[in-house]
Amino acid sequence: MQRTSQLWQLPGIAYRSTFRIRQFHSRRATAHQSNQSRSWKTLPFVRLGFALVGAGALGYDGYVNDFTYSGSSVRFVRSVKTAVLIAIDYLGLDENDAEYKTKIKVLHQKSADRLLETCLLNGGLYIKVGQGFAAINHILPIEYTSTLAKLQDQCLPTSKEDIQKVFRTDFGQLPEELYEEFDYKPIAAASLAQVFKARLHSGEQVAVKVQYSDLQKRFISDVATIIFLQDIIELVFKNYNFGWIMNDLRKNLVQELNFVQEGHNAERCANDLKKLSYVAVPKIYWPQTKTRVLTMEWMDGYKIGDVDAIKQQNLSLIDVDSKLYNVFAEQIFHTGFVHADPHPGNIFVRKNAHNGHAEIVLLDHGLYEELPENVRGPLCEFWEATVLRDEAKMKVAANKIDVVEYIKFAEVLFQQPIRMRSGPIRSKLSQEELDHIRKVARENFDVIMSTLKEMPRSMLFVIRNLNTVRSIGDKHGNVVNRPQVMARYAQRCLYQRNQRSPVQYMRWMCRRIYFEYCLWSASMRLRVMNYYFNFLYLVGRAPESAKTLMHDLMEQDKQQLH
Repeated sequence: MQRTSQLWQLPGIAYRSTFRIRQFHSRRATAHQSNQSRSWKTLPFVRLGFALVGAGALGYDGYVNDFTYSGSSVRFVRSVKTAVLIAIDYLGLDENDAEYKTKIKVLHQKSADRLLETCLLNGGLYIKVGQGFAAINHILPIEYTSTLAKLQDQCLPTSKEDIQKVFRTDFGQLPEELYEEFDYKPIAAASLAQVFKARLHSGEQVAVKVQYSDLQKRFISDVATIIFLQDIIELVFKNYNFGWIMNDLRKNLVQELNFVQEGHNAERCANDLKKLSYVAVPKIYWPQTKTRVLTMEWMDGYKIGDVDAIKQQNLSLIDVDSKLYNVFAEQIFHTGFVHADPHPGNIFVRKNAHNGHAEIVLLDHGLYEELPENVRGPLCEFWEATVLRDEAKMKVAANKIDVVEYIKFAEVLFQQPIRMRSGPIRSKLSQEELDHIRKVARENFDVIMSTLKEMPRSMLFVIRNLNTVRSIGDKHGNVVNRPQVMARYAQRCLYQRNQRSPVQYMRWMCRRIYFEYCLWSASMRLRVMNYYFNFLYLVGRAPESAKTLMHDLMEQDKQQLH
């Protein structure tokens, strides 16, 4: 009976359990709706709280740090966006596409335009790095180098208030108080600073270089961003391998932020080159110079890349380029204090008032590199041996500075294929040779990078110097054979470096005579070849193209005679 009554109670128990479960879910649903209603009511306050915190942080950054961290974040996001868009475009390109060559050129230009815009918007160090990449025209596509070269003249000027802020901080005075006259309209805007025209109270006309006010604060974050982006690019593009260069050169770039150091560099450069009467370096006015403001002598002149202006002054491009090559040969082979940023905007040409000949004006001495004696000597020997095509001496000289791939090292120095021909090294290359260089660079990129890594670190800026000087010669039409001019200077430095005993002088003189004989014999072989092809053309034994060949070879011969 008890079991039976229990069975009769089961439906009631089940009903009551079901009812209680429904009540529980009903209360839970009601609580959930209530919580949801409260969350919707509190959500605007949460958003408002985040907005206030963000606004407060932004206001604090603006008041205390002049928006340094906010600006760094914007530049970081902008840079990442540009890098991602460029990477997506290249990864989406199919090398098997029939129109690949056409599409890749279009993509190069599109990407270069994006980089140019990003560098200009970010300013500062981004422009400096962009200028550096513009000089690597033997490896990077021409679309990149020609587009990024605009960074030398398209830097963005800053405001009058920004200039006054620098003077208030560094001098406790406004420019109007420190100078008799000060023109706030910049005459030049570079990557790190602007240059203004002013007059001292003593009457001297001066050029005042003023650093961008936020550059010191943003330097560390910008360097970190650029290195981070290069690391990402190396992960996506295995052939890209420039990140280590930025890491190595980071400490050198800090030099450019100290204008006091730049002033000392200018004075040392002037002292080193005083034996070259055709070189002018602006005088520094120390009472009006601080870490972010540099006051120097005003010097008129024309940018060395302005060929038309130089010709209008009746100055010879041959004279200009010969002097230019000798200036940097003196620094590289003799003094060892090498101007590491001689782009065309930093070199002026002017006419000497007394003799009417060209003078070279060197500006912007912020970045220099010390080339030690144990590197300069072997470099002189290597340069001479390369011009003479003496591979045995090239190898010996390269080993002295721990360079194993001496042929690749020579190609990096001279920016042309060394084993491509048996004739002398030239300063002018055909389009076919330029295409060959880029092809070899792509195919042997790892070898070239390893060569750069194994050479002394001080040589990196020397390579940049040589690249820039070579590009100036290209713009002038290569009227002077740069490798030979610098080889002659390297030979003189070899003699000056040793004790000047009569025996050593005779050895050096014999070496010099042999060097000149080798150059003359190579030139004579080409001259005979010219006459030979011309003769074949005249008697109808050669096609008309022989006439073009004769013209090209004669132009090369003229360059060598200079």
